Amino acid sequence: MLCRYLFLLLIISCNLLPGYAQQPLLRHYTISDGLTSNTVYGIFQDSRGFMWFCTDWGVCRFDGHHFEAITSDNGLLDNEVFGIKEDTLHRLWLNPYNKSPAYIYNDKVYTVRNDTLCRYMAREGLSYFDIPTHQKNANPEEGMNGVTTQNRIIGWPGMAKKAIFQFSDKGIDYIVYGNKIVRKADSATVVEFKEHYFRWELYQNGHLYLSAAKVSDQKVKIIYDIVFNDGKPLIKETKTPYNILAITIGKNGRLWCCTVNGIGEFDPTKDSISEDRFITMKGIVTYNSFVDRQGNCWYATNEGVYMQPTDTVLTYTTASGLVNDNVNSVCYMPGGDLLAGYDNGNIMLHEGNTFRPLGIIGEGYWSRIVFLLPTDRHTFFAGTDIGLFRGNTQKNECKQLTIHAEKSGALSGNLLLLGRNAHIYGTSLVYNLETDKLNILSTEISPVTATTIDAQGTYWLGTTQSLYYYNTTLRKFIRDSTFPPNRVTSLNILKGRLIISTHSDGLFIRDGSRMIRLNKDKGLINNICKKTYIDEKERLWVNTDKGLDRITFHKDLSYSIYHFSAADGVPGHMVNDITFGNGKAFIATSKGIIMIDQDQTSSSLPYKVYILKVALKDSVLNYPERIVLNYNQNNVQVSYTAISFIEGRDIRYKYLLQGAGNDTIVTEEGTLNLGALEPGDYQLMVWAAGRNNIWNKVPAILHITVKPPFWGSIWFIVTIGCLLLIIIVLIYRHRINIIRKKETEKAERKRMVAELEMQALRAQINPHFMFNALNAIQNYYSKNDELGANYYMASFSSLIRKTLTHSKEHWNTIANEMSMLKAYIELEQMRFKHRFSYEIFMDPTLEKFKIPTMLLQIYTENAINHGLRYLKQDNGKLIISCHRSDDAIVCTIEDNGVGFEEARRLDSRPGDYKSMGLKITAGRIAAINELYGTSIATHITDKQSQGNGSRGTIVTITIKNTPLS
Repeated sequence: MLCRYLFLLLIISCNLLPGYAQQPLLRHYTISDGLTSNTVYGIFQDSRGFMWFCTDWGVCRFDGHHFEAITSDNGLLDNEVFGIKEDTLHRLWLNPYNKSPAYIYNDKVYTVRNDTLCRYMAREGLSYFDIPTHQKNANPEEGMNGVTTQNRIIGWPGMAKKAIFQFSDKGIDYIVYGNKIVRKADSATVVEFKEHYFRWELYQNGHLYLSAAKVSDQKVKIIYDIVFNDGKPLIKETKTPYNILAITIGKNGRLWCCTVNGIGEFDPTKDSISEDRFITMKGIVTYNSFVDRQGNCWYATNEGVYMQPTDTVLTYTTASGLVNDNVNSVCYMPGGDLLAGYDNGNIMLHEGNTFRPLGIIGEGYWSRIVFLLPTDRHTFFAGTDIGLFRGNTQKNECKQLTIHAEKSGALSGNLLLLGRNAHIYGTSLVYNLETDKLNILSTEISPVTATTIDAQGTYWLGTTQSLYYYNTTLRKFIRDSTFPPNRVTSLNILKGRLIISTHSDGLFIRDGSRMIRLNKDKGLINNICKKTYIDEKERLWVNTDKGLDRITFHKDLSYSIYHFSAADGVPGHMVNDITFGNGKAFIATSKGIIMIDQDQTSSSLPYKVYILKVALKDSVLNYPERIVLNYNQNNVQVSYTAISFIEGRDIRYKYLLQGAGNDTIVTEEGTLNLGALEPGDYQLMVWAAGRNNIWNKVPAILHITVKPPFWGSIWFIVTIGCLLLIIIVLIYRHRINIIRKKETEKAERKRMVAELEMQALRAQINPHFMFNALNAIQNYYSKNDELGANYYMASFSSLIRKTLTHSKEHWNTIANEMSMLKAYIELEQMRFKHRFSYEIFMDPTLEKFKIPTMLLQIYTENAINHGLRYLKQDNGKLIISCHRSDDAIVCTIEDNGVGFEEARRLDSRPGDYKSMGLKITAGRIAAINELYGTSIATHITDKQSQGNGSRGTIVTITIKNTPLS
C-alpha cells in the first residue's frame, strides 16, 4: 500500500508557531491504497487495536499498512455499512443499510443465514443499533450494548423497536427514541420535541448532546445540549451552518460536529458554530471522526480516510505562499529567513507568516536552483544550471557571476569553491568574495559532482569516478589513492574529518590517512546516498534513496544511527535538500518543506503483533492460538501483522520456531511458510520493530502440534515393538541353532584337518623312508664309517623331532618350514650319495608369515624320489623358493629330474596309481580353505611340455589370506 501525503491547511491556533504559517501533515488513504470505496461513513478501533472503516462497499480492517476488505464476497448481506461496534465477546456488530443483524467474529461474517442469534434478532424486529445502549452501570452479566453472554437481547417491551440510545444520569436510566426522552423506571416521557427528530446522540460529563433535524426540511442543523437537574431537563440550542452528519469527541476532549463542509468545534458558550470554528477538513464532506488509543485523529470523508498523527509535523506548502510544493533546494539564513529554490529558477523568501517571490533566475530559461549558500543575514549564493548568482534579500536582487552550469559549491570564509562539467571554461574554480574574482583551478578533472574546503584550506573535488585534493606546490589536483573508484555525490567536513557520500557504496570517512567505510551492513538504511548534511550539533544527516539517517559520532569514531520514518513525518523517497537553523531541520521535498526538530525521535509505542490466520490445504484458521495438525497437514502458511499507524510499512519482523531450531530470522514479509514439519510440538514466536530496531517485548505466539501418523502412535509402536521382540527371539534362537551347527561342522572340519595332517605325516615319514634311512645308517656302520653313521643318525633324529613338534600346529612360519625342509633334503642327499644339490631362496620379509604346516614336504619328497633319483648322472638340482607376488605368497619347488611323465613310466607301480601323499595334501588344502577362509592353489608343470628341451618338474603353490605370526 502506498500512503500518499497531502498537506492541507488546518487553522488550528494551538498548533501554530509564531512567525510561521505551517500546517499539519495528514495522511490520505483511498481506493488505491486498499479501501473498498472512497465513501467512508464510520470509523472504529476494536479491542485488538485494528481500525475498521465502514463504507458503501463493505468494511475494511486496517493495521497501518494493509487493508483487509470484508464485503458480500465474504458473506455480508448488504455492502453499505454505516457503523460498527464491539461487544464484550469481541463480536463486531454492523449497522448495514438493510438493518439486517450481522456481526464479524475473528474475520468471519455471521448473518441470519448462518447464525441463530441474528435470526432471533430478525424475528423480534431488533437490530443492534435499535436496542438500549448501556454506557454506565451496565449489568456485568450483560454484554456490551444489550447483547448478553447468553446471546439474549435485553430490551423493554413497546420501546425496544424504537429505542436508539440509552444513558444513565445521576443514577437514573433514560431512553432516547424517536423524538422523545423517556425515564426507564416508569416509562414516563421527560421531554418531547414535536417538530424535530434525532439523528445522532452522545452523552458526556453530564451533558446529553442530540443532533436534530426539522421534520419539514430534513436538515440537521441543530444541536441540543441537555443537562438534567433533579430529573428535569435544561435545554440549550446551538445552530450550525451545515448539515450535521455525526457528533464525536475530538482530540482535545471537545465536541466535534462532522458536517458536509468539514469539522466544526462545538463551543457551549455560543449559540452557533461559526465558520472560524471549523478546524479541519474544510470543504470536505466528513461523515465521522475518531481518536484512536495512540491519539491519532481519523476522519471519514467522501474522499477516503484522512489521518492526523499524534506528533503533528508542520509543513510549508502552496497554502503558505509557496509557488509550488516541489521544492528543489532550501537555505536557512543567519537572520532567520528561509529561502526555497525551484527547478524553474524561482526563489521564494519566507517572511512573517508566508512566502513571497524573491525573483526568477533565468527569465524563463531552464535554470534549476542546484544549491543555496548563505554568506550573511541577507546575502546568499545560488548555483544554477545557467551560472552562479549572488543574491540579496533586502535589495530583492540576484547578480549573475558566471554563465556556466554550477553543479556544486562549498563556502569557507571568503572563498567559494565551485564544481562544473565544462572543460574549456574550467571544471573547478575559486571565487574570492573580497576581490570579486574567479580563479580557474583545473580544466581536466570532469565531471565534478561535489566540492568542499577543509580546515587547512585544502580544496577537495568529487567526481563520478574518484576523489581529488589540490596540491598547492604542484598547483594541480591529485587523485586520493586511499579512496576506491566510486561516484561521489557529496563532500562535507565534520570534526576535521572528510565525509564522502557515494552513489552505491554508502559513506567513506577520511580520518588522516585512514579511509573508514560506513554502509548498510554497518547500520545505514541504504548504500545509495544522495547527499550529506551537518546540523547545528555536528551530527551527520544522510539522505538515501530509502530514507533519511541521522548519525551521531563519538570521540572514538563509534556512532549511533537514528532512522527517520513515516512516524517522524519524513517521506524518505521525497527528500531533495535539508538546511538547519534555530534547532529545526527544514526538509525540502516534492510535497513542500517539512519542519521538524533536529533532535526529533519517534514516539510510536511498541507494536502489538497478531497471528492473523493459518492457511492449511483445505481451510483457514483466523486468530489462532493453538493448532493441531495431522502428519499430512504439516505444510502451513502463517500470516501475521503488527499494528502501526505511525510508521506504516516501515516494519520488520523476526520469528523463532522453537522445536525446529534456535535460529531467529528477520524478515519484512508478513507471511511465513512452514513446510514438512516433523511430528511434535512447536512454538512460533513473532516480534516486530520499526526502522530503529526497537522490538516489542511480548511476541505473538502460536502453538503448533503435528500429530504423528498411526504408525507413529504409542499403541502402534508398542504393538510393533512386541512383534519385533518376538521376531528377534525367534531369529535369535534360529541363529543360535545355526551357530551351534556351524560350530559342530567347524569342529568336525578341524578333526578332519588333524586327521589329514596325521595322514600326511604318516605319508611323509613312511616306513619306506625310515627303512632306507636305517639301512643307510647300517651301511655306514658296516663300512666302519662310524662318524658318517652318527651324523646321519643325528640328522634323522632332528628331523623326526621337528616334524613331531610342528605337526601339532595347523600353521607354521615360513622360516621354520624352510628349516625342516633343509634337514629333510640333507638326509636325502646322504641317502642318494649326493647325486643332487639343492638351493633354498626366501624373501626376508616373509619369515614371520605363516603357511600350513608341512605343506611343501610332500612336493619336495616327490621331486627327490620320483624325479632326481632316476638321473644317471650326479647333476641333479633342487630349487625351493618363497616370494611375494601382489597380495599372495608364491612357493615353487623345481627340479631337473626325469620329469613327471617319465617318472610315472619308470615307476614299478600300476599306471592308475595316484600318490596318496598328493591326495591327502589336496584334501587337507580344501579343508584349510574352507575353515580359515584362505585361498591355496597348486599347479604342477612338466618342463618337457614347454618344448624348450629342458627336463624336470615345477610345482607352484599360491597362498592368499595367510595369517601373520
